[in-house]
Amino acid sequence: MNTDEAELGRFGKKQIMSSSLFSPQEKDVMDVVLQDGNGYTLDEAKEGIKLFLTKEVF
Repeated sequence: MNTDEAELGRFGKKQIMSSSLFSPQEKDVMDVVLQDGNGYTLDEAKEGIKLFLTKEVF
């Protein structure tokens, strides 16, 4: 994560995964949804969890 991302409230996957804002179950989903090396806002992480959990199963 670079300085610009930190100023925008973006965090790396490891930072979000170590946060106490998310439950262990949500962290399991984020491990699949979020990609290493990318920055995410907390809202983007929550949206990724929501999309994953509501995805239709075939």
